Amino acid sequence: MTALAQKMNAEWGANMTIRGTANRREALPNADFVVLSVQVGPREKVWEMDWKIPLKHGVRQPYAENSGPGGFAHTARNLPLMIDIARDIEELCPDAWCLNYTNPLIRLTWAMHRYTNVKVVGMCHQLMWGYTIAMAILADRYGVEIPPNFNVHTNYANKKYRDPVMAAGFKHLDIKAAGLNHFSWATDIRDRATGEDLYPLVRQRWLHEYRKDFEPYSRELFEIFGLMPTPGDAHIEFTQWTHDPLAKPWEKYNIELQSWDGNLVRRADRRQLARDVVNGKLPVDTLKNQPTEYVPEIVEAITFNDNFYYHQLNLPNHGLIPNLPDDAIVEVPGVISGFGIHGLAMGPLPEAIAEMCRRELAYSSLVVDACYHGDKELALQAMLLDPMVNDIDRARAILKDFYVEFAEYLPQFQP
Repeated sequence: MTALAQKMNAEWGANMTIRGTANRREALPNADFVVLSVQVGPREKVWEMDWKIPLKHGVRQPYAENSGPGGFAHTARNLPLMIDIARDIEELCPDAWCLNYTNPLIRLTWAMHRYTNVKVVGMCHQLMWGYTIAMAILADRYGVEIPPNFNVHTNYANKKYRDPVMAAGFKHLDIKAAGLNHFSWATDIRDRATGEDLYPLVRQRWLHEYRKDFEPYSRELFEIFGLMPTPGDAHIEFTQWTHDPLAKPWEKYNIELQSWDGNLVRRADRRQLARDVVNGKLPVDTLKNQPTEYVPEIVEAITFNDNFYYHQLNLPNHGLIPNLPDDAIVEVPGVISGFGIHGLAMGPLPEAIAEMCRRELAYSSLVVDACYHGDKELALQAMLLDPMVNDIDRARAILKDFYVEFAEYLPQFQP
């Protein structure tokens, strides 16, 4: 990656100084910004085990990344490293802004706020799936072609169908959403050029006119609770209606699992692209106009006081959503400038949606404390708040297997 960045720098005449190191303490002194995207354990292998271990005990998760029993294991593995990095930031660059892209985003960002003094904001791209859903429903209005049987699943094989619709959605629409990371709800949908309120049209079309099999679980939640969930069916892992072995909601709603093999292909393709550019097999300009995770824009906004609006920031609540806990990490739009990173006050969520968020936050708060302290009693209490777990012995068995399977990655839980 260092060679790739240096080649881009040279060919594009960016005049930056680029160095690479495998020792973060060499990179951190006096840094103004720190970007975190880390993973403990081989990503796809441990993620698949996060899904398979609970399944062995009768808990079938829809995603197993950010909530559910798998979300506990994911937090437990990544949290010690995140705290270690935060301690180094406190020592070596205490004024730096930390942009965290590591999942489970709510929990790890919350842990850094709770246990360190680092200025950290959680960053994610998931709201783009909300843009994709809305554009699929409004496609004829904007002349956008939608493939047959289109869905917004995150699998790599779906990327070539999903990304053009996503890009069109972001070009033509403006969505305000509030809630939790991977569990946010659209509160406003407008035409980006004219400001026309499109929410009534999205509601009418999706609930009454559009394909019934298009993101059917999200559609049902929209119909029941009154706001459009933005993540898409595959990523809604925070509700208690996705795992019942009798109802089999994964069949009813056709909720696909993440493709771990597909993820491996995606990573291999990206690495090969980087190698081909470095080795001269592809021109550097191949990398122009790629989708961004908005690190450059945020760095520039703070450095040059650009007053940059971003639609999805994960920050301590402090009244941004008044019917959620004040210290919790919530997801809202916000403005980045020389004054810092500040969320927009979004007002209260509908009470039923707020209660779903509060339950997830209560659970996540205990998970953070359990994984920070290595407290197995607290871990069991947290697991029993999980909406997917309905048996005490099952919770104990899942945790026991996690502690054994991931022992090398969970030092805080070892004797």
